[in-house]
Amino acid sequence: MMAIAGSCLLDGDWRAPPDIERSLAAMTLGAGSTRSRARTHRVGAAVFGQCDHGLVSARIADGRSILAALDGRLDNRGELLSLLREDGVSPSANDCDIVLSAYARWGEDFPDRLIGDFACAIWDASARSLLLARDAIGARPLFYWHDRDGLFFATEPRGLFAQPAIPKTIDAEWVARSLAAVPQKPGAGFYRGIARVMQGHAMRVAGGSGGGIQSGTGGLLQRRHWRPETLAPIRFARDADYADGLRSMLDTAVRDRIAGHAAVGGHLSAGLDSASVTASAARQLHARGLRLTAFTATPGSEIDPADYPGRLVDEGPLAALTAAAFPNIDHVCVSTLASPLFDAVDRANFAVDEPVWAPINHIWADAISDEARRRGLGVLLIGQAGNVTISYDGNGWLVDLCRQRRWGEAFRQLRALAARGANWPSLINRYLIAQLPTPVRARLRALMGRPELALREMSLIRPEFAARLHVVEEARDLAGDVNNLDRGDTDLRVLMLQTFDLAMFGRAAKRRFGIELLDPTADRRLVEYCLAIPQEQFLRDGEQRALIRRAMSGVLPPAVLNEPRRALQAADWHVAMGAARDEIAREIERLAHSPLASEALDLPRMRRMLADWPTGGWGSRAVRYPYAIGLARGLAVGRFIRQVEGGNA
Repeated sequence: MMAIAGSCLLDGDWRAPPDIERSLAAMTLGAGSTRSRARTHRVGAAVFGQCDHGLVSARIADGRSILAALDGRLDNRGELLSLLREDGVSPSANDCDIVLSAYARWGEDFPDRLIGDFACAIWDASARSLLLARDAIGARPLFYWHDRDGLFFATEPRGLFAQPAIPKTIDAEWVARSLAAVPQKPGAGFYRGIARVMQGHAMRVAGGSGGGIQSGTGGLLQRRHWRPETLAPIRFARDADYADGLRSMLDTAVRDRIAGHAAVGGHLSAGLDSASVTASAARQLHARGLRLTAFTATPGSEIDPADYPGRLVDEGPLAALTAAAFPNIDHVCVSTLASPLFDAVDRANFAVDEPVWAPINHIWADAISDEARRRGLGVLLIGQAGNVTISYDGNGWLVDLCRQRRWGEAFRQLRALAARGANWPSLINRYLIAQLPTPVRARLRALMGRPELALREMSLIRPEFAARLHVVEEARDLAGDVNNLDRGDTDLRVLMLQTFDLAMFGRAAKRRFGIELLDPTADRRLVEYCLAIPQEQFLRDGEQRALIRRAMSGVLPPAVLNEPRRALQAADWHVAMGAARDEIAREIERLAHSPLASEALDLPRMRRMLADWPTGGWGSRAVRYPYAIGLARGLAVGRFIRQVEGGNA
């Protein structure tokens, strides 16, 4: 994991170039003197810096002075070197040299030529322009701040706040949207004026007109370089070829992430995503005479199955079956109650530089990373994007069939789902009623005894604050279900990849534990393969996740492949929160003294919930949503607000 930072003036010249080493010192993950390891490079009105194995390159190409900075890894080095050979690029060139040459050859279109996990910056001195870009799926983060005269960029917000000129002010709209459980606006960040380069986008700013950066909206125009809607469809003669292709693509994605690593671990749940990633990694490591350590989070207390009917609350037994299927897997179970709630919240908030979305899950996720560090592992494989790639269930396709009025195919699939046990009221509710306008949809679902989630059920946001920040209507439209997102003609899978930016969680794992958190299911080649093949491969004859089941048949144990229940992470959440009740009470009183937290959160309701603490029914809608989701998220958001208030000292 690397870090880059830089600044440029788009008009005029530096009187005193900014001290970019301050930003590098704030972000560095390594030990020892930052000043001795950090390097800065200046070309004209731009200063770029690198630390923690970040890369910066400078050269003159076609008479142009170009400066490039890269955080990341290129997986198609061989292809790029072949294409750039005539430009004099050496086979020994580092990845940043290749990025610079790609820009010199293809201009602003160069990011679409790159395969891998990356964030980069390019300064073209002759054009006096800066270009910032992130990879298609957004594995590496990149933030920026600007005023009228120039721009600063950095891998993390803390790299920007190391510059005294940059204010540290919380964005109230971001807080409202987080508390209301609606997606953030594209590129938005927790801090006002600090924006993200969006995944799959590039942003160019140029000077030379004497006017500096023109930005009436507070942000700069970002252009999509990854356009999955233009992918050519893939059609095979045999159904088996789709499964073979998926398995091959997954193997390639895993291979590129474990290349050069001998100490590899991975998350292993009872689900198909992590099990498939684990199986691929285990086989490849076995061929190299190496072992894989697979980690599973298991309940730290007794759970009443009646609390969660139809759900899998302990993933340990099925994960153990997967681990036992490979001779080189060491299986390690960690407790979902490994640390106190607020310890996990504070560590995660600080490392991510914003309030975390699901505080309870950080208890067991941190326990896995901590154990991986103790065992000396350098890489942890995850399957975060699997639900929209390798184990996509095809539900988005069925929604599209209904929206497009392709009733013949839609009812064929609905009948097949019903034949496999789905009940018709549930199918009508999920696929047909979902197409109606929000008020009609909500009314019909209520009449069917399946009312939608109200904002109050899942959020502790203060009603007046929600109304002032205009999130009430959006929360009502979404009703806590991403399937209700207004997506137009966009594939639901693409929308999910473009809406949720998880890059900082990978950065946080490296910062806190020294571990690379890598997701093969988010590999661009694998993503594009899944988007290009027919969607009916994922939902066949009423079988959801049909493609991954066929692809991993004979690889994963039948019990894992055929498990019908959805797993529930941290089913014993109430134990962690119950143990923290005294601290929760103290925190609520602290929040009362925070101007923004007390404005944003319904503190009187939080006090009442604490006084009326449930004694059971932990999986019920009336308990789980307000407490495990609403209260936990409200505490995480409010606590971070309180800790950040005070500006950039």
